Amino acid sequence: MRSGVCCLVKNAGLLGSVASQVCALVTLCIPQWLTFSPGLLESEKYMLGLWGMCVTQDTGGSVCQASASPGSLASEVLVARILMCVACVTGSCGLVAILLGLTHLGSGGHQGSSLERRMNIAGGALFFLAGLTTLAPVSYVARVTVQKFWGPELPTNVPRWEYGNALFSGWIGGVFLLTGGLLLIMSQLYADRLAETLPSLPSKLDLSRKVPFGKVDFT
Repeated sequence: MRSGVCCLVKNAGLLGSVASQVCALVTLCIPQWLTFSPGLLESEKYMLGLWGMCVTQDTGGSVCQASASPGSLASEVLVARILMCVACVTGSCGLVAILLGLTHLGSGGHQGSSLERRMNIAGGALFFLAGLTTLAPVSYVARVTVQKFWGPELPTNVPRWEYGNALFSGWIGGVFLLTGGLLLIMSQLYADRLAETLPSLPSKLDLSRKVPFGKVDFT
């Protein structure tokens, strides 16, 4: 029963981490980190991402322009780009570690082997680190945006940059990466502790022991 619950927690952590890694990749790629709607042209909407800026119209047209060079980016955008790349690479390495453990089982390795345990713990730790490096840039960009465009000294009727879908995707992905990584580590540690407490069965039956037939009482 305990082993079944442990396996369920491990699978939940793995599925959650994989889904969160997809959210992190989406956050890295889409341009909707910040959005801006000018007061004069309500039909146009500007979107700022890590790799450039896009302008969309209510007719459905969209024009995007990539950033010329890293030096032309704002400091918070450049930091966010670096950290999000690190997060996606780290999460991908965590997924590779988990897959190596599963491949070891599929190729004849036994459940609970040292290689599988190491890969599960390493994958969980990498997912946890990816969650931290995903939450850090989106939170930093959100904080700088509030300080620059939503301060009390600015007039209320001035158009301002607002949070885009990428920030919310990053927050969701980061939280679930943290949770999935912790579940993977805790489930593996609990499985190791459970394996230590279970009584070990003898590998071979002792057939050398003889029971005297005359001393057996059939009554």
